[in-house]
Amino acid sequence: MEAALALIDAKGYANFSLRDVARELGVYPTAIYWYVTSRDELLVEVITRALGDLIPGPLPAGRWRDWLKELFHRYRRAVARHPNVAPLLGSQIISNASMNPVMVEAVLRTLLSAGFKSEELIHVYNTVITAMVGFVTLEFAGHGADERDEWEDRLRVRFEELDRDEFPLLTENMTRMSNQAFIVRWKGGTNRALEQSFDRYIDVVLDGLQRQLAGDAETQKQ
Repeated sequence: MEAALALIDAKGYANFSLRDVARELGVYPTAIYWYVTSRDELLVEVITRALGDLIPGPLPAGRWRDWLKELFHRYRRAVARHPNVAPLLGSQIISNASMNPVMVEAVLRTLLSAGFKSEELIHVYNTVITAMVGFVTLEFAGHGADERDEWEDRLRVRFEELDRDEFPLLTENMTRMSNQAFIVRWKGGTNRALEQSFDRYIDVVLDGLQRQLAGDAETQKQ
């Protein structure tokens, strides 16, 4: 698994194959099939290895926000260490198999302790997992261009030459948004991390969940 992860770190997952792993280990490709049955199965193990231990330690009752915030940050740090796995996360259903059921149990326990119950518990769980995976997957996604420098130059020039009359808000905010906002960037998170936006994003998600809890409690009083 270490050899496979190292190859993906170096070449990206699109250019990764079982033959590459076999060559790296100095064995025949058929030897790899003693350990995994397919490329997808190997990728699941690679994702599991890359993400490592995501689960924060227990916190006192009532600190569910802090626990979820630490979970989000652990996930982001793991992907930042291995950004070439980002395209596999969320976009490939096989990535689900890499998620530790212990983590799922811990998230459910945290949400239940916060006050989410029954059907709402499942909806909020889906919100948490989407929040954890979605931003980071976009932040660290690569563009996959063969001639990266030329591709980046073309995109940068395209944004710099936007018509001010047609795109007044975009051109007015371009200085702040260039390479610091989704869509309006040409470098990935390994070169231009979006840490402040990530922190704000987490606060928005958690504030929304907290307001929902408060609303549910108010409804129950009526």
